[in-house]
Amino acid sequence: MLSIAGLHHGGAERVIASLCRHLNPDRYTITVCWRVARGRIGEELREQGFDIVGLPEIEPEVSPYRRFLVLKKLLRTLRVDVIHTHDTGALADAAQCRLLGAKAKIVHTFHFGNYPNLKRSHLLMELVFSRFAHRLIAVGYEQSKKIQHSLRLSESRITTLYNGVECIASSDCRKTVPGAQDIPHGKVVIGSISTLTKQKGLFVLLDAAEILRDNGVQCVILVAGGGPLQPDLERVVQERRLEDMVRFLGWVDKAAEQLLPSLDIFCQSSLWEANSIVLLEAMSAGLPIVTTDVGESRHVIEEGFSGLVVEPGNPAALADALADLVKNAELRMSMGGRAKQKFDDQYTVDRMIGNYESVYEALIADS
Repeated sequence: MLSIAGLHHGGAERVIASLCRHLNPDRYTITVCWRVARGRIGEELREQGFDIVGLPEIEPEVSPYRRFLVLKKLLRTLRVDVIHTHDTGALADAAQCRLLGAKAKIVHTFHFGNYPNLKRSHLLMELVFSRFAHRLIAVGYEQSKKIQHSLRLSESRITTLYNGVECIASSDCRKTVPGAQDIPHGKVVIGSISTLTKQKGLFVLLDAAEILRDNGVQCVILVAGGGPLQPDLERVVQERRLEDMVRFLGWVDKAAEQLLPSLDIFCQSSLWEANSIVLLEAMSAGLPIVTTDVGESRHVIEEGFSGLVVEPGNPAALADALADLVKNAELRMSMGGRAKQKFDDQYTVDRMIGNYESVYEALIADS
């Protein structure tokens, strides 16, 4: 069983979708359990024939604080051997089931990248309930160190397994994405894909865009994604007269597949991350990358080799790095090729699936 609050947009949700599609079907029967909302990814998985169940759907009258009792019944009914949790609430529910005698082994993956800056209530929940998990997984070494310190865990209690993604095929799909079809010939296209939240540092990207424009750097920046900051970001674009340079595309269905192959440069301006899924997807598409030095990025992107890594929150450094790539097509090609090679070597979905299957098998053998 794979358990999470909901399957909307995000790295944890993308990992769950990959586990559903790539775990060995001859070995594993998979149920995805959501606690709050099914979400778009959940709908897609259900349409593809996967077993997607919601605790509120099973017993709607049960309080959210007692849904672990519904989960306990479900674990027994489905004879679940391993429950793999992907957020704090799911971990808490699984741990309480174990306290009540549930036999399923608990694997928990930490996806949050800004420890110790969780809500205090969530931090306390993880501090307590992580003790009941059989295996704890971090998605990056930098994240792992912060988790160990924040949750007072020994190094031996947590294993680091990198995320992995499917390779993005090369093609020019930009003409099918509204808002991205009429880019003037000769302008280098920079892309960013994210939820429009504070975490993603998009105001810093707009500051960098203003510097690029004022320095006469010929490029267009496409931002795919939606979120609470979109009105504020669009207002800044208008106030600074950046409309000819920066375009907000809104939510783009399957944004990575639709947009990445037709970009010249991928940019991630985040203020914090754990191990970014879209960064790996950009590598798989053979793109040169400019990213901030957050989470695992400094290990994933080799500075000056497969991309450029800059200080978070520094628009001048971000603009300089982007300008270097905009002005040098040969550098873009060489860095993109090396990013693709590193992806093939380390960050494929098959590698991630193999790592998780090894975890599951070890727990099942120990039952």
